[in-house]
Amino acid sequence: MALGKAGGCDEHGSIAEYSASTPSGPSSISKDSAMDGKANERSPLLPTPKHGLIIELPSERPRRMSHETLIFVLTLLIFLVGCADQLTDSPQTRIIESVICYRYYEQYDPRKIQVGRDVVGPGAVGGVSEMWCKVDAVQEELAMLRGYQQMLDGFPALLLAIPLGWAADRYGRKPFLTLGIASFILRGGWIQFVTWFWQAFDIRWTWLSTLHGLVSGSTPVVSALYFVVMSDVTSEGERAAVFLRLGAANLSASLVVPPLSAWLMEYNPWIPSLGGTVVTMICLALYTVVPETLNYRHPTGSPSRSHPPSPSAESTPLPPTPMPGDLAIHWLVKAKVATAFLTTDWRVPALIIPFFGHLLLGTATQLLLQYVSKRYGLTFSKATLLLTIFSGVKVLLLLIILPYVSTAVMRSFRISGQKKDLYLTRASQVFVLVGWTLVGLSPNIPTVVISLVMASLGQGTYLLARSFLTSLVPAHHIARVYSIISIVDTLGAMFGGALLAGLFKRGMMLGGAWIGLPFFFIGLMSAALLALMFVVRLKSGEGELTAEDDE
Repeated sequence: MALGKAGGCDEHGSIAEYSASTPSGPSSISKDSAMDGKANERSPLLPTPKHGLIIELPSERPRRMSHETLIFVLTLLIFLVGCADQLTDSPQTRIIESVICYRYYEQYDPRKIQVGRDVVGPGAVGGVSEMWCKVDAVQEELAMLRGYQQMLDGFPALLLAIPLGWAADRYGRKPFLTLGIASFILRGGWIQFVTWFWQAFDIRWTWLSTLHGLVSGSTPVVSALYFVVMSDVTSEGERAAVFLRLGAANLSASLVVPPLSAWLMEYNPWIPSLGGTVVTMICLALYTVVPETLNYRHPTGSPSRSHPPSPSAESTPLPPTPMPGDLAIHWLVKAKVATAFLTTDWRVPALIIPFFGHLLLGTATQLLLQYVSKRYGLTFSKATLLLTIFSGVKVLLLLIILPYVSTAVMRSFRISGQKKDLYLTRASQVFVLVGWTLVGLSPNIPTVVISLVMASLGQGTYLLARSFLTSLVPAHHIARVYSIISIVDTLGAMFGGALLAGLFKRGMMLGGAWIGLPFFFIGLMSAALLALMFVVRLKSGEGELTAEDDE
């Protein structure tokens, strides 16, 4: 255990030789002790080394997991989480649809019911043929149920994002991320419980699954904490590439698992649904082997240069705890200190603003299936195949192209990781602007395919922007910054879907090329965000090439 200087240790945790506190000095002590070979009242408490004056003690406990293994485990974890989502999402929707459908035909047309209540299986699966469940009344109730669920899931994130981010910066990442993964199991388990015993519960009881967010802050906060962990264990030079590979791992799950889930659903949707819960349990068990990453030391053993020093406001001591009457003032002061990083550097809030478009693009991808099917007269199976190609290009981009470009840019132009992240963020946003605008303008299938490929080349925009933003804030503020990003993401998810759906409806009313109105809006928004990214610049002294970048 390393002691402080006042206890006779230097700043590296080494114990200095006992000296000068006795009249005879250390030399005489050593001689007397050596002459008789026995300890006496003048013997030093610690033996004097033969070849030096310093005894070195280890400054930190040995690692249980190498840096490379840790990165691999965390990447595998995000892949497995994506697999669990993909295994569960479609079957869960089908089971809820089955319950709504069965109850609908019980009331309006019992002739469509194939199996009675006394023998029908959990979730009313098999009670009514799926083809009869596509009527407007059933689909409208299903859309309403999912829409309210998405909105309710957003409220815990808005309430708890900043408090959980502050707590993760102060007490560590692992406890809160562990609770987050466990809360996913609770959420899925409650929905499965309600739908399994559907005859005893109204299907709207599934909305109570949103209470899992009171433990974890919901999906956006857990995702933000996961990026915090990855930021802790990566250097500035490698951070962008690691973030891109995380995105590729998540997208890879969306390529590999849906066909498996669809095949299992042919037998029974409960098989992939319960399988997804099992995979989530495996993720929780896997994360237990990951060490705490707060104050993580990189293999070089040197302090990270990826973050600027803490702002002066952070070091300002808080006033003593006030009387109850001044409690509000006390907490306002604490809140001001905790969010001082937002006012210390204007670039931090400026770079958080673009994340409004992050989940808006995710919502646009969901709308894309309906848009392609409607505008080009494709069946949903062919439209799905088209979007699978779109996803494949994104995986290729994040897994191979952008990491290679990232390394090649640093090597060829001799620039730092920070400067490289900024430049690649701007370039990626250009592809977002051009690609999604052309999607709305494309008159036929070949041109929309080219437009989608171009739009997919901008997939890394927000991963690169997150990496650059990380380099602007002190390490102990990262969780708080990512928590604010999760709030912005949540607002985009809660209101972006309704906005794009309204624009799509308006575009169909106008007719012609106006059917692409949602994508014109995305293009306009992307242009404004691109202008903001060009306003953000490096300050004097930032972006210098370091030994870490050079390596």
